[in-house]
Amino acid sequence: MSRTVPSAASLLRAASAPAPALAGRSSQLALSASRAQLGSKSTLHTSRPSLVPQTTNTISIDPRIIDGSAGFLPKENVDRLVEWQTGLWERLAAEVRNNPGLREVKQKWDRGRLDMTALLALTAKDPSLTLAFNYASALLNNSYFLESINPSDEQSVSSFAEQNAAALKEKVEAYADGIIGGGWLWLVRTGVNYTDLDILPTFGAGTLLITQRSQIGRDNVPIFGTPSSSSYPSDASPSSSEPLSSADTLADKPPATPTRPPLNQATAAQQMKGRALEQRQLDARSPILPVPLAVLNLHEMAYLGSKYGVWDRRRYAGDWFRSLDWARISVRAKSG
Repeated sequence: MSRTVPSAASLLRAASAPAPALAGRSSQLALSASRAQLGSKSTLHTSRPSLVPQTTNTISIDPRIIDGSAGFLPKENVDRLVEWQTGLWERLAAEVRNNPGLREVKQKWDRGRLDMTALLALTAKDPSLTLAFNYASALLNNSYFLESINPSDEQSVSSFAEQNAAALKEKVEAYADGIIGGGWLWLVRTGVNYTDLDILPTFGAGTLLITQRSQIGRDNVPIFGTPSSSSYPSDASPSSSEPLSSADTLADKPPATPTRPPLNQATAAQQMKGRALEQRQLDARSPILPVPLAVLNLHEMAYLGSKYGVWDRRRYAGDWFRSLDWARISVRAKSG
């Protein structure tokens, strides 16, 4: 009795074809899993946590700015600025821990008494502390940038600045459009009269907020994101109220790690000369030191995104001028 032997091809087809009931069930399970996965991704996206570390302060800024500024910075840009500020704090804390020239700063910081004015005054004159100066001045400037923005609807220019508003706006736009690279544009009071206003640029490291070992133009509040101690971002940071142990004294505690040399000595010295020259040029323009009222961050990471492109710095600067907290600026100008 002969028997028909199935071919290899037919056997393969039979093996690969699932039973109808199983196939239907498999399709349903796959579809359900796919929908669940998409739903999970959607939930994760819409509930994105804030980038502001919960252990740091936001007392110096309007907390609404974290969600962006109407008419100026989208939230994606603010998130990037917060990320930059956080990274600067981490790097400054590491430098303070590891640089023997900053041990006294570390002690004060660990007791919750970080004095950024004293830190900048100390680091500005010592080439071995240039890295700390660069981080600290960028932290102060970026905080002041965020502090001066009105996060809600556009405010009218205060009456004290109305006469020069158009010229100031045009000047800040022209500077922003013409400057190559990063920097800072400052709205400053330049004379005895609080209506004497101007726009001044600065480049690289440095700040107009600290002059002759004192802070000018800014409220005496902590810088945005100030950590409680120099051990940031470690979770094991000591409480600001905890007294230092004998191991933390200047005489007994060596650096945590061998301290690397600072920036190339020639580079550090050149930066110090540049800061001194910049200050002399500012002093020569007016017998009165300029009082900073607001500052614009011109670094690419501050403005590039979905709203502003590579060639949109002029528009970015104009939007900043219109989005300033003019009520706060008026108080600064009159008290400066």
